[in-house]
Amino acid sequence: MTTRTQLAYAAAGVVLVLGLLSLLNPWLAARLLGFELATPRAVSEVRATYGAMYVTMAALLLWAIPLRPRAGLVVRMFGILWAGAAAGRTASLVIDGGLGPANLGLLLVQVAVAAVLVWASYETPPSGKELRTRRTVAAAKRRADEARGAAPAPDTREDLAGPNGAPSNPHGGPERA
Repeated sequence: MTTRTQLAYAAAGVVLVLGLLSLLNPWLAARLLGFELATPRAVSEVRATYGAMYVTMAALLLWAIPLRPRAGLVVRMFGILWAGAAAGRTASLVIDGGLGPANLGLLLVQVAVAAVLVWASYETPPSGKELRTRRTVAAAKRRADEARGAAPAPDTREDLAGPNGAPSNPHGGPERA
C-alpha cells in the first residue's frame, strides 16, 4: 500500500470519526465546536450536517480510495470540498475574528484533509525500477510469443484497421475525429 493510499485512508478515518461523533453525541460535538444546542432542531441539524453527511462522505471515500485512479475524481472532489470549507473558515477568521486555538486547529484539520485527498486522488507514478521491470517483462513476453510463432498482441491503431486499410472502430459505431 502506497503512502498516498495510507494517507487517504487516514483522511477518510478522520472524516468518519468526526461524523460518528456528531451523529452519536451531537451535544459533545457542538461543545467542541463552541456552540450550544438550544432546540431539538439544532440537535437535528448537527446530526444531519456534521454527522450523517460526514459519515456518508467517509463511506464514499472508503469505496473510492481502492478504485483509484478510476475513482480518483471522487476522491479529488471531496478534497476540493474540504478545501472550500477551509477557505470559508479562513474568510470567517479574517471577517469575524475569533482567531484562537480551536479555530486554528479546525482550520489545520480541514487543510490537511483537503491536501491529502487531492494529492491521493492522483495515481502514484511508477518508480524507475518498476518501469524497468515492466519493460523487461513485456520484452520477455514478446520473445516468448515470437519463439512460439504466436502473433504479437495488437498495440497500435494500425492493427485495428478495417478492410482496405481503412480505420475501424473496434467498439462499433461511427469513427470519431
